[in-house]
Amino acid sequence: MEYFKPKYFETYNQKTIYEYLGIKHFKKYLITDGDLVRKWRNVKQINLNRNSRILELQNAERETKKYEIIHLIFIFISVLIVVFKYNQLSFIQWTLIIAINLYANVYPIFLQRYNRIRILRVLEKIRKKL
Repeated sequence: MEYFKPKYFETYNQKTIYEYLGIKHFKKYLITDGDLVRKWRNVKQINLNRNSRILELQNAERETKKYEIIHLIFIFISVLIVVFKYNQLSFIQWTLIIAINLYANVYPIFLQRYNRIRILRVLEKIRKKL
């Protein structure tokens, strides 16, 4: 699907735009699955031994797509709530919904796109070596 492919504007000066938006800082403090939680639980995200490296990376790339779709669905639901309840929401409630949506959905989508770009770079390097 074309949507999931990295776009030309997502990379600038050998960095992704997500790095400029502070994704490295954000991902350390994700409540559910951030770096801190993985460290406390001693969870390895990807097993990169030689035999299964390509398969693991391909699976990780698929997972980024799955999580991105989940967050897109929740953005859609949040937008529907705001649209249908617009007249009933105060400015503070409206602002709170947007703030929660940014933290809970938009930035995680950025994180999935950031991770996918990194995974695809590694897969490309491996393929060039083969």
